[in-house]
Amino acid sequence: MSHQLNDQIEEAKRLLGENNADGALRVLKPYRKSLKSTNSSHIELHQAFVEAYLENGQLERAYPLLVKACELDPQGQIGGSDKFFTLGQIAGGSDGLALITQGIENLSGQAGDYLKQEQAEKIVAGLLSMVEIWMTDLCMEPGAEAQCEELVSKAMEVSEEKSPEAWAALGSMRISQQRFPEAAEAFGRSWHFFQAKKSAFESEVQQGSGNTHTEFANMLQPLLNLAKMCIEMGLYEWALEIEAAVKDIDEDNLESLYLEAFTHYLTCKLELFKLQNPQVEVNPGNVYEFNQHFQELPFVNANELIQEHGQEARLILTYMVKLAENGDQNDEVVKELVSGAMEVLSELGGPADIKDVIRYRKGEEIGDEEEIEIDIEGCNQA
Repeated sequence: MSHQLNDQIEEAKRLLGENNADGALRVLKPYRKSLKSTNSSHIELHQAFVEAYLENGQLERAYPLLVKACELDPQGQIGGSDKFFTLGQIAGGSDGLALITQGIENLSGQAGDYLKQEQAEKIVAGLLSMVEIWMTDLCMEPGAEAQCEELVSKAMEVSEEKSPEAWAALGSMRISQQRFPEAAEAFGRSWHFFQAKKSAFESEVQQGSGNTHTEFANMLQPLLNLAKMCIEMGLYEWALEIEAAVKDIDEDNLESLYLEAFTHYLTCKLELFKLQNPQVEVNPGNVYEFNQHFQELPFVNANELIQEHGQEARLILTYMVKLAENGDQNDEVVKELVSGAMEVLSELGGPADIKDVIRYRKGEEIGDEEEIEIDIEGCNQA
C-alpha cells in the first residue's frame, strides 16, 4: 500500500507540473478519507493534497491540511519548508510573520555555512513576503517602515543584490516614501536582473533542463507587477519592454495585453501633455505631480508618434476583448479588464476592424493608406 501510495503521489506531482490540478485530485481522491485515519501522519500525502487544492483554487480545503502538514513536520525535514511560506502568506499578520520566519530558520539550519542557490532564492522570497505583510496587514504598526527596510536589506544581502524581486520590493517601498528617483533606479535594476534571469531560463528550456518551464512561468506575475509599477512611475519604455517579455511566457494573458495597450495609451497622453506644456520636463521625480493632468487630456491625433501608439492601443485592446469573450464571463477580474478596455477604446474611436487585428497579430504592417482612422471630433466631445 505504501509503495502504491508513493507512486500515486509522484503521479499527482507530475500532473501538477503540467498544470492539471483536476487530474492530480482524481489520482489522490481514493486516499482523501485516509488522511483522518491510516494516513493521518503522512506528511507528503497532506502536501500533495494541499498543492492540488491550491492549484485548483480550493483554499478552504487546502488550509486545514496545510496547517496539519506544518504541525507534522515543524523542521521541514521531510516535506521541505515551502509549506511554512505558503501558510504564512495565507495567514498574514503576526502569525504569518512567525510562520515565514520558521521556514527561513529551517532552511538556514539545513544549509549550514553555505546556502545553495535554490535555498537562497526561497529565503529571499520569504523575506519579501514578510515585507508585503508589513506593508499591508501591519502597515499601521509602530516601526513597520523600519522592519521593511531591514527585511529588504537582508534580502539584498542573501541575494548579493542580484534578486530582481528584491529590487522591485525596494522600488515599491521607495514609492510609498515618495522617494521617486530612487524608486525608478530600483525598477531599472529589477528589470536588468529579470532580463538576465529570463535569458538563463530560456537557455535551460532549450536544453530541456529539469522543471525550468514551471520556473519560467513563475516569472509572469512578478513581471506584471513590475510593469504596473513602471507605469505608475511614467517609465513607459521599460513597461513596454517588460510587457513584451511577458508575451514570451503567456502570449494571451489578458492582464498583460491590457497593460501593454494602456501603456501605449498613456504614452499618447504624455506626448500630448508635452506638446501643450513644452516648458515642463516630466521625469520620475515629478511624474506624480502631472500624471493626472495628462491622463485627463482629450485624445487628439496630433503627430505621428501619438498616431502610432494610439493605433497599437486600439488593436491590442480589441484583440483582448475578443479573447475575453472565450473565457469565464463571470470572472470579476476579467470583467474589470474588459470594462477598462472598453473605456479606453471609446476614447480611441471604438474597437478596431477585426481584419486589421488579425493582420496585426500576424505581424503584417498596416500601410499609411490603410491606417486605422480615429474619430477625433467624437473623442473630443466625449
